[in-house]
Amino acid sequence: MNGMKKLLGVIGILALAAALLPAQGYADVRGPFARVTNGNNLSTGNEQPALRHIDADGIMSTITDGNKLIELWLTFSSRSPAQGFEGTRSIFMILNFDSSLPNFQQSAMAKMLDDPANHTSYFDPNWSSDGRFLAYTQTDANGGNQAIYVQEFKVNDGNDFDYGAGNGAETKIGSPILVTTAGQPRHPHWSPSGYTLAFDSNVAGSYDVYTTDVDVVAGTATTPVRRTFNEVKAETDPTWAPNGHEIAYSTNQFGPRTIQIIDIALAPSDPGYNRLAERNFASISHNNPSYSADGSDLFYDAPAAEDPVSPTNVWKINLATQGKCEIQVDNRADSDPDVSNVLNHTSVADGFVPYSYFMFVTQATGAGVNIWRGNPLNSCLLPLAMGVALVPPVIDINDQTTETFQTVLNYPPETRAAGYVCRFSNTGGDGMRMRNTGFVSPTLMGTIVPPDDPGGVPGTPNYPDGGSPFSYCIQSNTHTAPDSLRITCIWPFRDVADRIVALGLTGDIVPIKVNAYSNRVGRKFQGFGYLRLTNSASPAPVAMLGNSPNPFNPITKIKFAVRKPGNYALRLYNVQGALIRTVASRHFDVGTQEVTWDGRTNTGGMAASGVYYAKMSGVSKTDGSDAIKLVLNK
Repeated sequence: MNGMKKLLGVIGILALAAALLPAQGYADVRGPFARVTNGNNLSTGNEQPALRHIDADGIMSTITDGNKLIELWLTFSSRSPAQGFEGTRSIFMILNFDSSLPNFQQSAMAKMLDDPANHTSYFDPNWSSDGRFLAYTQTDANGGNQAIYVQEFKVNDGNDFDYGAGNGAETKIGSPILVTTAGQPRHPHWSPSGYTLAFDSNVAGSYDVYTTDVDVVAGTATTPVRRTFNEVKAETDPTWAPNGHEIAYSTNQFGPRTIQIIDIALAPSDPGYNRLAERNFASISHNNPSYSADGSDLFYDAPAAEDPVSPTNVWKINLATQGKCEIQVDNRADSDPDVSNVLNHTSVADGFVPYSYFMFVTQATGAGVNIWRGNPLNSCLLPLAMGVALVPPVIDINDQTTETFQTVLNYPPETRAAGYVCRFSNTGGDGMRMRNTGFVSPTLMGTIVPPDDPGGVPGTPNYPDGGSPFSYCIQSNTHTAPDSLRITCIWPFRDVADRIVALGLTGDIVPIKVNAYSNRVGRKFQGFGYLRLTNSASPAPVAMLGNSPNPFNPITKIKFAVRKPGNYALRLYNVQGALIRTVASRHFDVGTQEVTWDGRTNTGGMAASGVYYAKMSGVSKTDGSDAIKLVLNK
């Protein structure tokens, strides 16, 4: 069944996807993020993601981002579009592919549990570790007769659309197993080490976490065992750790919901039985915990920036170090993470860092309530270095002829050594993503995007093919050596000038941050260029750009920009105004210039530690002057 047909099914789709993304391969179009479902802006949206775990033979698996293994199938619930039955849900299954790739969603999606008459509702899907058994909650249309069931499904890499009715991965095997009806049970979650379910129920008067063993052969379940014991607070949303004996859950024991962990290998009276996932938690609501594949991290949703009035984002905390990070897509709410049980790694050159993909619910990009796939690399790893040069480095705000300026981007040796190349394609490594919607790259000062213009010639070496919108970003095509690769982008000057003026930084040397990310895994790059915005009726012919290093001992390089060619002198003064050294006095051409001070005075001795001023001035008094402060620190 899964031989030749498999080649014609999923692999054929992957080949088509790769064909439509030249030089990219099958990679998430938004780098670290991919929209998997196509929902809408109504209440029917797609929610409650649950990855169908990979079977023992690896049939239900696929590859993304070049060579990363992930689950082939995603299940989720969606509300009925029928008027009067909006509270009724169905469970669907869809291929775990980026929906921005070939539009095969309809052929790749199937109904798993659905009542066409809308009399029965199915939700809270969760798969056993072998991908065979789906646990879910079932109610009638009015929310009554609530129960948890288990249904076996056929293991396959395609659905009935591919293999014919009764042969697809949505095909039921046998009858559903009733697990429990007691206490409005919800949120079933399979243990990774066998057919044991955790769930929450209020059978004891308040919601607590319970476990039960399911005999999938006999079609029975054992009497549930209570695992949490707070009589007046709620413990809900249990999720098993990969070790098979710890369960994380959300509770309102301390007011706003926090995440706690129990170890059922210990007696409830043991001091180590129950502990906080985050020992020093913020007073905000933490919900929907889900473990990373290796159990070291816990994903959950909480308000952005831990501000209780902000929309939620997905967060990740390392349970051992308590280090955490916020995973950001845009300013819309992201919630309900479901983490893959497959552990992937960055390249060996990039540190072989372990990470897990995860699914989450979001309204990102305003495309409706959808389920996206993400990875934490872009948000949770320190960005790799990127060189940024601004051209020109000095602009006068009154110069009405200046509408744009350039950034020249390149990668230093350490970024290239990590396996990344400063080009649009992935030739020789993971290239730089060019995208102006969804999850933009590159960006200037956080939000400014290069102009979107349809110019350029598609198919030429410097044109950003594969869906890139930036004809105003071009890559060098005269040099091929890795250390000479460049991407040059043109930016709207007025947007940047308005920000600098609003911040009161006119006349200062302002660091301009540029962010970008890689094509395949969305690895973040960051660099700073420097811009000086002047404000004069007649722009000064010379402007100081700073020195590096500063403080220094004893050598520093002093940079300045010449707007008008001529004779200029660079002199150094101490805080009393005494001349210490004339570093240069000669003709300079237009452009960025650099001279070096070796720390010596005009008499040849070494200057003392302290503050000095470097002043650049023209020969004529009308030429103007400019100065910066230097610190010699021996």
